[in-house]
Amino acid sequence: MFKFDFDIDDIDEEFNESIVADSQLPTAQVEDHPQAPFQEHPIQQFLDALPTLISYSPLSIPISQTKTTVNLVRRDLFDARFQLISEGTFDGPSSENDVPDEGDGDTRPKSTTVVDPSILNYLDAPSDLLPGVYEGGLKTWECSLDLVEYLESSGSFSGYSGKRVLELGCGTAIPSLYVLQRVLSEPPGSVSAEETHIHLQDYNASVLELVTLPNVLLTWYLSSASSSYRESTEDAASMDPSSPGELPITDELKQAFLTSLKAHNLHIHFFSGSWESFDLSVTGGKYNLLLTSETIYRQESLPALIKLLQTGSAQAGAVPLDSLISELKLSVTVTTEAAPAEPKDPQREPSRPTYLCLVAAKVLYFGVGGGISDFIESVEKHQPRAGTVESVLEKMAGVGRKVLRVQWPGLV
Repeated sequence: MFKFDFDIDDIDEEFNESIVADSQLPTAQVEDHPQAPFQEHPIQQFLDALPTLISYSPLSIPISQTKTTVNLVRRDLFDARFQLISEGTFDGPSSENDVPDEGDGDTRPKSTTVVDPSILNYLDAPSDLLPGVYEGGLKTWECSLDLVEYLESSGSFSGYSGKRVLELGCGTAIPSLYVLQRVLSEPPGSVSAEETHIHLQDYNASVLELVTLPNVLLTWYLSSASSSYRESTEDAASMDPSSPGELPITDELKQAFLTSLKAHNLHIHFFSGSWESFDLSVTGGKYNLLLTSETIYRQESLPALIKLLQTGSAQAGAVPLDSLISELKLSVTVTTEAAPAEPKDPQREPSRPTYLCLVAAKVLYFGVGGGISDFIESVEKHQPRAGTVESVLEKMAGVGRKVLRVQWPGLV
């Protein structure tokens, strides 16, 4: 049976090895658990929870279409596990003694961390997935790399500044780290004066604290956006994206990170809880880019996921973004001998595309019955309005994997 592999290279090979039948799990682990409620976690809360040192390893993602490589870094799984064990962190429901501070005027759900030693039992369980308790977010799943490959090779966005991005079931948040890397590579204020939002959602608040926020911080430190801090700080740690290392965490580094986000007009928010309870009115509304990977393995969770993908897509029904880009690229190749273009009729112009909804998954998840065919069927039968699904990237080696583009025709 599969257990956590705490080697540096922890990307999964076979999803089905990490799932065991309910009969193989202890009784306490298979009984029904209440769905975790929607909660927003202030970035400062997770920064304050960081240890004084985090270790990381490189993650190189080959882009076959362009023969290039995207280089990221991520926190080591064994390092996150050590923090989890040492702190006894556990996501639990709010207690009766947890009352909101009525004086702060903030009505958003507040995060609550309940220390429960039983979390160590979940770590030692024979499965990476305990539905309703832990959804595998500490590990990097290979379909998340496929999303990066598609985003990099398709050129779907010329830039991400000024966009609203949501990753559902983010875990280690590899696709969002790529987006963040792109945003931070642009000098502050050079492209867009609009706010850029990157919203990261995972079922488990502990996952957001232990790997998501640390990976965001590491991505910033690797980028040119941290150069002023590194150049002004004596003995600042160097970071080689091709080698493992350690990053000392200081108050000065945290403050430089927050200052840099503000300079880039970049807002990073963290949300935990179930998809059923995800509240778009709290998060600021619809998104230009919605991403999710390895999240369709349970059929019973599909309705909530699909509903959120649909309601969260900004101006769904517009011309798909990458389709318009392809048309623009094609128009550039028209020769000068071509007939002059007719004046454009604003009434006939397609609405500006504002969303891209991508789902990366394996063709079939053995042992649980979920897979791409079930997801497509659910999207096409979704009510009150059905969607369409197109495969935009495929991996045939081993258990087949695909990146799917979901569109919602007819929505305004």
